Amino acid sequence: MSGEDQPARIDDVAFAALLRARIEHEDGLIVSRTTWLMASESFLYTAYAIALNGMTTPGMTTLEHHARLLKLIPLIGIACSILILTGILAAIRAMVWLRRLYRTRVPDEAAMGLAPIQTPVPNVAAGLAAPLLLPTVFVVVWVYLLATERF
Repeated sequence: MSGEDQPARIDDVAFAALLRARIEHEDGLIVSRTTWLMASESFLYTAYAIALNGMTTPGMTTLEHHARLLKLIPLIGIACSILILTGILAAIRAMVWLRRLYRTRVPDEAAMGLAPIQTPVPNVAAGLAAPLLLPTVFVVVWVYLLATERF
């Protein structure tokens, strides 16, 4: 490819806007995945409670079936939490990569009149606490329920 055929390099302001949009997209994915986590875990805890209450229903003929459900539902909860946490970690890694890419091209956005690409690190860490810790909390609770099950 000759020098004439190469596309023009975008300016730093356009580059910053492009990366900011990509970071916002990844942040949106984290929000969506956290929503999926809360919805799926709510559903599974409800199913677990129904199955648990079914064990005490008079005239129950399928105790074995309910005992299997009480083992299977926590396993599904653990799998959902781990898969969603994996997606959240992937989005965080992508945002870190995008920020580094931005820093290599735009070392001082203030000199260019641009807003900072991210908030200070303590704020970012606080904002990511729930998406990172909630899946872990759900896994711990499911493991506890499995470990203390007496059926």
